Amino acid sequence: METNNNVKTCLCGSGEYVVIACSGACDLGQISDLVARKLRDNNIRKMNCLAAVAADVKPTIEMFKEADLLLIDGCPVDCGKKILDKAGITNYKYMRMTDLGYVKGQTPVTSEVIEAVYEKAAVDF
Repeated sequence: METNNNVKTCLCGSGEYVVIACSGACDLGQISDLVARKLRDNNIRKMNCLAAVAADVKPTIEMFKEADLLLIDGCPVDCGKKILDKAGITNYKYMRMTDLGYVKGQTPVTSEVIEAVYEKAAVDF
């Protein structure tokens, strides 16, 4: 958080093209997060925070409803999808790591895996 005149503001990105990731504790959550960061670092999409939606941060929720939003979830538990759906955000693109053939708890977090998922996200979404 950044303080400006004693007002705290989020440093998350906003804009027309936004990516958020489940960022869970398993290997697929870590890969989802790293892919989202790579999309951000390469100026493909702005990265924002899924937790802000779970925390009911209204400006973030409203911005997500207007954005070209990509959610990268790790596994069929669909934590990210459930958070967005519960907040009434329905107009998003969805990519689930297990749908790409990766297996939770069995996928090494390597640069090769990150690059393969990144290429899929950057081209298809």
